[in-house]
Amino acid sequence: MGSAAPEFTWILTSPGRWEREVDEAEQFYTSLAKAYEGTGRVFFAMTGYIAFSVAVPNVNPKQKPVEEVTEALRKAWLRLRYDHPTIASTVEFNQELKTCRKVYETCDGPESQRAWLRSTFQVVSTGMSGLDWCNSDPPVPQKATLFLIIPPTQAPGEVRGELILRCHHDIIDGVGTLILFDNLFAHAEQAYAQGSQYQLPRFGDEWAHLSPPLRTAASIPATLQPEQKAYLDTVRPYQASLREGVEVATMPFNEGKTLPGKHQRTAVTLAREPTMRLLAACKASGWSVTHAYHAAAAITVRDLQERRDQERMVRYINYSLINERPQCTPPYSTPAHAAAVYHSVSGKGLAVDLGVPARDSITEHDDEQKAEFVEVANKVRDFYLQIRDDKQHIQLVPSYWAMATLPYPADGTTPPVPEINSSPSVSVSSMGVVDRIIRPVRGAFKLENPWVTGEELGTGLGLFLGTWEGHLTLSAAYNDAWHGLEEVVGFVERCHSLVLRALGVSRNDG
Repeated sequence: MGSAAPEFTWILTSPGRWEREVDEAEQFYTSLAKAYEGTGRVFFAMTGYIAFSVAVPNVNPKQKPVEEVTEALRKAWLRLRYDHPTIASTVEFNQELKTCRKVYETCDGPESQRAWLRSTFQVVSTGMSGLDWCNSDPPVPQKATLFLIIPPTQAPGEVRGELILRCHHDIIDGVGTLILFDNLFAHAEQAYAQGSQYQLPRFGDEWAHLSPPLRTAASIPATLQPEQKAYLDTVRPYQASLREGVEVATMPFNEGKTLPGKHQRTAVTLAREPTMRLLAACKASGWSVTHAYHAAAAITVRDLQERRDQERMVRYINYSLINERPQCTPPYSTPAHAAAVYHSVSGKGLAVDLGVPARDSITEHDDEQKAEFVEVANKVRDFYLQIRDDKQHIQLVPSYWAMATLPYPADGTTPPVPEINSSPSVSVSSMGVVDRIIRPVRGAFKLENPWVTGEELGTGLGLFLGTWEGHLTLSAAYNDAWHGLEEVVGFVERCHSLVLRALGVSRNDG
């Protein structure tokens, strides 16, 4: 497992039980979930989704295709438990040490393996679609759990289904979830093809595959250099200064409720041809698709601000999330360590000043709107590139996480639920080209429409951007206590329209 500070090394604390301390990235999500424990929900719990189909031509009466596919997936999930044992870990508060620790208990007997599968591989028979089920407030079990949805009726010669992973965010992140799906179907392919001949691994030494925290995976020193400490001393004042003497642009929300309702996801996908043209236009403009859509999110939030008698300036403030797996050392940079929290948040925030027209002003011409979009997209690009090119960023990541972490109750009890954020924003997370992470075809399995979200219990919106087999999808996570479906779909559509119009790309497929 590589060299690590003693507290981050997995240690056998009793027969079959391995423990280590969590690092700052993991603690952020553990503390956030604890702060909102009183809601009965888990803030930023991961939901991973993927649909699949299996062609089963020439089925004879002795075959049971649905059962065979289900059994292959069950075996693949157990194999993942061996390859990625951290997916079966939990974070627990140690009352004696007053710290949060990641805990893994081995699974080396057939009965314990069957018990784990009964608990964490569940077949859902509700007649609902996968998305509807995900939007119906499904449980977030203590341990990562796969839910398999098989439609009650199947087309001849085919088995279709949907897999949903529900997991605490201190165990896995978004990119890790996608990698885990790819690994899962790599094993499912073999298990389905080999049937009863498929050999499962012998458990007992799987602890050797346990993933370390980001601090260890990226070889981040335990102490900072004096110049790094001096820089960190400027971060909080800078963040505070972004909100001084300026009106902050906020995402409007339905007021009245003080506790979150159900997390919801919706998405709008572009056809292949406009996606291709959009990607080419972004490249020609010197932007990534993320730069363009983050700019669109900022402008759309501005467009939702109240218009008054006089034109005024507002400031969009947000941050960026960065996948840090490329910064990790092998093997932690590889798919072998999917079940981990290997990402960071920008230390200093993104701030974009935008004008809100007066209520009686005339709508800007297209060339003026395009000029504004270009200016904002360039500013967003420069912000992202500054982080990418900052060689010190990875060294400062634990400190950035620590700055944003809520205090964990010293006695481990459930604290009062925090007050709602009355000035929410809209964040953007990019999954990139998802079919570079997940192979679309794995043997008999044809995979479709993978996505991830974090459970949104706040008043803002979380946007997720990614492409799959040439189609670009912008999705939004929101909470139905404060936002409605029509409103959020309108926001997503507005972002698409802004980007396409600014780049001169037609939405027509052809």
